[in-house]
Amino acid sequence: MIEKISLEELRVGMYVCGMEKEAGKPVFFMNNILLKTQADVERMLWNGYACLYINVDEPADPRQGCIAEASPAPLRPENRESGPPAIEVAAGDAEAGPLLDESLLAAIEEFEELSPEGEQCHGERGFDEELKEAKKVRNEAELLVREFLRDARLGKGIDAEKVTGTVGRMVDSVFRNQDALTSLARLKSFDDYTFAHSVNVCILSLALGRQMELERAELEELGTGAILHDIGKMLVPDKVLNKPGKLTDEEFAIMKSHAELGGEMLTSAKINSTAMLVASQHHERYDGSGYHKGLTKGGIHIFARIAAVADVYDAMTSKRVYQNGMVPEEALKKLYLMRGTHFQPEIVERFIKCLGIYPIGTFVELNTGELAVVKMVNRSHPMQPRIQLLSDRDKRPCKTALEVDLKDEIGRWIVATRKPEEFPPSAESLAC
Repeated sequence: MIEKISLEELRVGMYVCGMEKEAGKPVFFMNNILLKTQADVERMLWNGYACLYINVDEPADPRQGCIAEASPAPLRPENRESGPPAIEVAAGDAEAGPLLDESLLAAIEEFEELSPEGEQCHGERGFDEELKEAKKVRNEAELLVREFLRDARLGKGIDAEKVTGTVGRMVDSVFRNQDALTSLARLKSFDDYTFAHSVNVCILSLALGRQMELERAELEELGTGAILHDIGKMLVPDKVLNKPGKLTDEEFAIMKSHAELGGEMLTSAKINSTAMLVASQHHERYDGSGYHKGLTKGGIHIFARIAAVADVYDAMTSKRVYQNGMVPEEALKKLYLMRGTHFQPEIVERFIKCLGIYPIGTFVELNTGELAVVKMVNRSHPMQPRIQLLSDRDKRPCKTALEVDLKDEIGRWIVATRKPEEFPPSAESLAC
């Protein structure tokens, strides 16, 4: 349950899930923030909030004990002489629970300040109009992936012209309306994961590249590399590639070889050199912990750094034989925690801005008990997307589709993300 409290009531051990600077317009964080120390409490007070929201359903932090009543009342910012206290996070605490992170708070505040026009990247067409064309482009891309992956397994060459033509049409769609094609990246196929994954990584990479203001020619090179990034897997034995259980060390070594094999295959196929680098480097990691060369930071091509983020996000949100897919919010949290280690921080932050805290297609529950699906990201208010209601307060499916823009709502806000299977089938059908 979400509870609104005054600043004077804030105590160590509480989980803060949102804040309010302007009366009646709450903004909720992408994760609950655990206040572990008095310094954390004081850091929150320095941000100028009128009031805060806490999640009282979260278990109390076991390391703090029952300290909510015992903590001294925090000082108000106007009574201090120095700036906000630094936050100390002990090594290894990342798994202990959501922590107060200054850069996350700064990112949220930066999101709030963006003008609606400044980051939409919508281009020439409205979302609904472009969605029809985007569906055709995506279907074309998936058929293409099926074709070149099958040919690669049979030892046939890749039709480079056909690949670049399809990627070019995807770039066109992104320029006309970025959100339309990006919304289709939520389409997951359990049986055809390899095909859908390649297309989704391409879509997400193009959207991220657009967010990073890459030129059209650069986007085409990025997209070509992204759609071909896993082609080396066609040279991995089926018994390893599709094994439902945990791989042995030997099998994992074989699986890891797909990046090197893919780069070699694209080199011989005379695909552009940057596409080859995306295939060979998409498992390299910013801190050098990846494979197959252990490259670090700028030693990894920028397009490979972009595709790596898209690759991991789509893999985490996909249902596989050996895993259940995460909801988008959880995947974004994990990516955020991996910035600076696995991934370049700026690319992760751009990716979150690009998709929104609640990406299009995310199933959510509101504070009212209503269930909904995100239909559009509000770039100026990322915690308050446009949604389509799927049920009423008693979880009874809506009979007709009703869209609501949460940035214009005072009494509704998102309290949790949900998996599609948690929704009644009749409610899910309204989201299609």
